Amino acid sequence: VPLRDYDLDARFRERRPESVPCTGDKGIRLADVKAGKASMEDFLAQIPDEELIYISRGEGMCSPKVTPGIAGAIGGVTDGLRKFGIPVAGVSDGPSGIRMDNGTMAFSNPNGTLIACTFNLPLIRSLYEYQGMELRHNRIDSLLGPGMNIHRNPLNGRNFEYFSEDPYLTGKMTAAELEGMAVYGVTGTIKHFACNNEEVGRGTADTVVSERALREVYLKPYEIAVKEGKASMIMTMYGLLNGIHAASNYDLNETLLRRDWGFRGLVMTDWCAAMNDEYEPSSQKNTAAMIRARNDVYMVTPDALTNAWGDNAETAFREGNVTRGELVRNAADLCGVLMELPCMDFAAGAEDTVVETNRPASRSGVLYELGTYDLSAGSAELDVSGIHTEEGSGNVYTLQGIRHGDYDVEVTLRSDLGNLAQVNIALFLNGTVKGAVTLFGTEGKPVTEHMTFDGYSADQYMKLYFAQSGASVDKITITRKGTRA
Repeated sequence: VPLRDYDLDARFRERRPESVPCTGDKGIRLADVKAGKASMEDFLAQIPDEELIYISRGEGMCSPKVTPGIAGAIGGVTDGLRKFGIPVAGVSDGPSGIRMDNGTMAFSNPNGTLIACTFNLPLIRSLYEYQGMELRHNRIDSLLGPGMNIHRNPLNGRNFEYFSEDPYLTGKMTAAELEGMAVYGVTGTIKHFACNNEEVGRGTADTVVSERALREVYLKPYEIAVKEGKASMIMTMYGLLNGIHAASNYDLNETLLRRDWGFRGLVMTDWCAAMNDEYEPSSQKNTAAMIRARNDVYMVTPDALTNAWGDNAETAFREGNVTRGELVRNAADLCGVLMELPCMDFAAGAEDTVVETNRPASRSGVLYELGTYDLSAGSAELDVSGIHTEEGSGNVYTLQGIRHGDYDVEVTLRSDLGNLAQVNIALFLNGTVKGAVTLFGTEGKPVTEHMTFDGYSADQYMKLYFAQSGASVDKITITRKGTRA
């Protein structure tokens, strides 16, 4: 394979956008940009440096800022960002339909390979109109799909998410799905950009391939999706492409995608991906490399404000390795997409007039009645000796003596699984989902999670629903946090 014949570091430094000082709050909101009353440049000039760093972090899994139980939240993930009118968009797996780890019923679509077997673009476009409608029902702005890598090897564990070994068919099917969802104002996040042809060792696999093969085979479907399907959101893969992680690959995300193809959207990482600079080791904390490469958002962190995963973006900014110009450029990519999604209207308090606002009913799964508890004294510790945590289990407690106000549910859990495993738990009150958390494998160590519900009558039914197996519960305590007028 021919070697690179230019200095990559020099390339992106020569193209580095100019930095404009922060002007402070001038009263411009993102809605003003959408309405044509102000420019994106003037809007973003108001935002402090630290908030521009926060917006580069997406939250999840099961962020409380979006529909409970979905994969992530992007955009206005802090109070400071929302003050400027930046909404929070919710994103949900996946290529075969919505995944909501909260017990809510969702439809399962045929997988990508079966869809491609139809060779029927009008049929697939129609199917994904229904998918768009379902996304609107559940206040989800983007489906994390379609998956569209090439069937390079029959042993790739993600081939079922992808369409075909043929780039033209793959691109056309993807464009049809995006066009269908767009009827309802939502979109898909096409993935995994690019050459994710191996599932085992996906985070460390280095795909070494010539530019000609990339453009003619592996990247051609993405080009069709961008130019014909009007793709506005892309997820990069875990692995490396010619020695550089896709999440920090400048030539992939800037030179080819934006300069060659004219893409005008958002690029996000896969969940907990690694990044690297050229010839440097991989790290999940090196979001500075991601920002420079114009991969706009890192997915995911539990809390963007506190830098819960300890990324190096703030340090790199202070040292001059990341500039305000690069942060503004990436924020513009994100805000430009947010303006066109339903979350923009919802943030302004608009009703959803495209589809009915009622959501599908929750599936009951297997229910276990675990007793009655009196909360009139303000708190109670629940007996967890009979709790069931198998996949699909719902554990129901009857709560009495509830006063009008907010209640904190503190749950101490553990999991013998490794730290890459995920167990999602949802909290329901009288059949309505109130919150969800994701427990990563703790290798047997206890962790404490908090969820809340609003009490409004004397007797209520609380259900803890386990979307996956693998967790055990040590303790549950419910405490009233305050009353409301």
